[in-house]
Amino acid sequence: MLLVNGMFPGPLIEANTGDRIVVKVTNNLVNGTAIHWHGIFQNGTNWMDGSGGVTQCPIPPGQSFTYNFTIPNQWGTFWWHAHVASQYVDGIIGPLVIHSPNEAHLGHYDEDVIVMLSDYYHTPSPTLVAWYLSPASDGSEPVPDNGLINGRNYFNCTLDPQALFPTHAPCHSNAPRSVFDFQPGLRYRVRLINAGSFADFQFSIDNHTLSVIEADGVDMQPVDVHRIPIHAGQRYSAIVQANQKVDNYWIRAQMNLNCFDEKNPALDASVKALVHYTGAPASQTANSFDWADKAWPGRCLDLEASMLKPFVVRDAPPADIQVILDMSFQKITKKRINLGYVNETSWVPLKKAATLFQANKGATKFAASQFIITLNQTQIVELVVNNYDEGSHPFHLHGHQMFVVGEGKGRYIPGESPLNTVNPLRRDTVTLQTFGYTVLRFVNDNPGMWAFHCHINPHLDAGLMVQFLSLPSAVKAFKIPAELKKMCSA
Repeated sequence: MLLVNGMFPGPLIEANTGDRIVVKVTNNLVNGTAIHWHGIFQNGTNWMDGSGGVTQCPIPPGQSFTYNFTIPNQWGTFWWHAHVASQYVDGIIGPLVIHSPNEAHLGHYDEDVIVMLSDYYHTPSPTLVAWYLSPASDGSEPVPDNGLINGRNYFNCTLDPQALFPTHAPCHSNAPRSVFDFQPGLRYRVRLINAGSFADFQFSIDNHTLSVIEADGVDMQPVDVHRIPIHAGQRYSAIVQANQKVDNYWIRAQMNLNCFDEKNPALDASVKALVHYTGAPASQTANSFDWADKAWPGRCLDLEASMLKPFVVRDAPPADIQVILDMSFQKITKKRINLGYVNETSWVPLKKAATLFQANKGATKFAASQFIITLNQTQIVELVVNNYDEGSHPFHLHGHQMFVVGEGKGRYIPGESPLNTVNPLRRDTVTLQTFGYTVLRFVNDNPGMWAFHCHINPHLDAGLMVQFLSLPSAVKAFKIPAELKKMCSA
């Protein structure tokens, strides 16, 4: 694996609203790398966003770069991860938590618990990507070999561990699961992060109701559920009361197999960890049972937008401009491979340049592989995103929160497809449903070059990304650190 400070997941970065975060990244890899601060607005520090080929060139091997930015007006659950090639799939991830006295539910829980979910492959990601972007895959994504909760899980070595890509690595069946210690009577804020690259999980804790209070850094009016569906890049917080009898209980993160085109005979899709009440016997197993009610529908969907009401009421403002984006996968006949397209463009990362640097020099035209939408004014942008693919796609917008004002099956029809502008869900990563539409709005008030991309890593590698050049006149005035630009030539 690729480790950060010898750890997987990497270290927690914890701060308060108003703090400055300074992180020195030394690259001991053989390839360039960059770190993205997922969900952080980076207002005024767009060049610290950490998107390879977009806001920076990668940090060259053997060199260091210091990320330096403030968090003036955000709090909640975020994370950091590599944003070059497929590196985060192999381990460059970690949690990022911002606290604030303005949190809506600050007095309603006693302790924080971080739960990072990730799908896990026994084969290094470059091999997986090469296979996916070849005729051999026929467009089917590689299926995980396992799933992890805070970097741990059990694997049954009697199953075929060489499912698709033989690695001949030694296999040991006695790996421990993660254990979370609960004190009876306390209330825990479970900060749930899907740091995986492909799998959509359904998260639950046996016998314990989940009271959802946050989605992607936005406080929510509490809503009680038994299961939380969470796609790649998304975060939720849920308050869990330790009000059951002293015992051990299963934590379940069920991979939604309906999202996979292929099967992996080695995969146990029921990923588990344990809640251990103080006073219960130490154990790596539990006798608890899953909730009796049915899991969520077979399709890969978020929690229903109608269930999630932001605590701070904010209606979606009327749109000033509408942008229509059609997401699809298309087969390239000559190469016999499938690539992801936004409208007519399949994104390819720049090798020794960054689109932000080009815009900073005043460029108005960019390479054909860079689909860049220029937004010249501070205004309300409506994104109509039509998904023409049989798979769902968790799309993440850098630097902004989005109002989710509409979604449904088929293509969006103006004037007919229903919209909700009354305190709609706001978040930064939203799942586009299969053969459906999603209508989003955001305020174009954060100058910079911002990526909008699918957070399923193979799909990003296949080109499913677009960029927004926000307020180019302000971008031209950016004072970008010289050391960032030097990394392009290095």
